[in-house]
Amino acid sequence: MGTRFIRKNRKGVLHFIELNVRDHRPAFGTEAYARMALHLLRQQCDRHPAKLAAYVVMPTHAHLLVNPHDGDAIRFVKDYKAAVTLAYDKLAETLAHTAARAWLTQTSDGSRQLWQDGKHDFHVWSDRLIWQKIDYIHNNPIKAGLVKRASDYLYSSFNARYGTGETLIPIDPDFWWDDLDLADDGF
Repeated sequence: MGTRFIRKNRKGVLHFIELNVRDHRPAFGTEAYARMALHLLRQQCDRHPAKLAAYVVMPTHAHLLVNPHDGDAIRFVKDYKAAVTLAYDKLAETLAHTAARAWLTQTSDGSRQLWQDGKHDFHVWSDRLIWQKIDYIHNNPIKAGLVKRASDYLYSSFNARYGTGETLIPIDPDFWWDDLDLADDGF
């Protein structure tokens, strides 16, 4: 799986990240797969560590707004994509979804590839842009015609942010790190 990155890593900023499923396949179109992707997202944030400001897992892609403590969004995404790919294969095997498992390895070298190569990412600095991206993330299921209200979509952070309904994974309401020394990072 190749890697293309648009921006370099940077400590102390939020990273708006879009991850696309290969061939625009609706890999997360069922509850089991979407829940698995969310569970692994929270696990990745806890392990890396990273503050999770907002998220949505759509059938064919995901949007994340994260602040890795070390600023290493490249490694964060690489590890997350690898974990989801492995778990997707295991879940497909458990659920006897042979077509999903076969698709996963229909690559030039026969390796498992769930995600499109690379990621789309940029740094989000201002309050205005942060809230614009949070709104964009939460409105994605409405724009796609999956729900009429953001609070009805279970696989986004809308309910976690606004306390309006069921939440599958928590977010970090305070998405800034208090202990960062940004003097050596060009700020």
